[in-house]
Amino acid sequence: MTALWALVVIINKRVLADIDPLAVNFFVRIASIAGLLLITLPLTALRLWDNGFGINAAAAGWMALAAVTTWLIAFSAYYYALRGERVAVMAPILSTDPLWTALFAWLIIGSTFGVLTLAGMAVAMAGVLLITRWMGAGDDAVLGAVAGAAHGEVLPGPPAPGAAAPLRAGRLRLVALAVLAAAGWGLGPVFIDQASTAYGKPTATMMIMSQALGMLMLGAVLLGRRRPLTARALDPPERRRVALLLALGGLLEACVSVLFFLAIAEIGPVLTVLIMATTPVFALVFGVAFLRERVGLRLVLAAAVTVIGVMLAAIDGVS
Repeated sequence: MTALWALVVIINKRVLADIDPLAVNFFVRIASIAGLLLITLPLTALRLWDNGFGINAAAAGWMALAAVTTWLIAFSAYYYALRGERVAVMAPILSTDPLWTALFAWLIIGSTFGVLTLAGMAVAMAGVLLITRWMGAGDDAVLGAVAGAAHGEVLPGPPAPGAAAPLRAGRLRLVALAVLAAAGWGLGPVFIDQASTAYGKPTATMMIMSQALGMLMLGAVLLGRRRPLTARALDPPERRRVALLLALGGLLEACVSVLFFLAIAEIGPVLTVLIMATTPVFALVFGVAFLRERVGLRLVLAAAVTVIGVMLAAIDGVS
């Protein structure tokens, strides 16, 4: 599950070189809906799980809130952030979503968390601050450079002194988008938990409804913007490659969604989140292998600090 999600991140990063982030979000929703149907229909028909299909009005209302939070806000911020920076930079920040889940669960439904969770939050946020400081320094490439290098472009040298302020502003914007995505991903599970409670269990209908609402909202935004969906004119082979990557990313995302639900049923939400916190490790390796990203030692250290903070918070739930 975790390795598949890291692979989805790599695919998304590659597609964003050619397609507008909101358009990527829209098309991936379509592919994810198809993937969920392909997975959940046989599971239900063959009675390989007891989640099945079903929903009531209260659950539908919670899932509508989850769709706005997750697909319209969080995933849009995620795609914009991922387009502008390396996977190794964004993945650790995005992995802080369990901390946001704990915070929103406390604010909305009165859940409690212990001292270790607070310590984990502090450590993770320290890691995010280190990433913000180091993501464009030292042997790390400047913003967007590695993405261009993956397409044969020459990496630029150190920025001129006068460019330092715009680069810092750009880094802060990217980190803010990543934090917004993580916060949205953290709030979504709280709404999903409320929907599951309202109906009695999570169902495939909830998964599909959420994706479908996200697709409709994103489609409305795209129609209202009236902007090109591609960064440049694509020739037929490029269009076929992009379509294949979008379909693959959506199908893999559907697999991750179902595995996430099944993992929670088997080992509980805390251990599932703890396992998912290792996503940046896979993302870093895949980024170097498939996108030829360059990762400095300090950035690896900052990513490790962030992941350790998330794990501390999750371990508190286990204990």
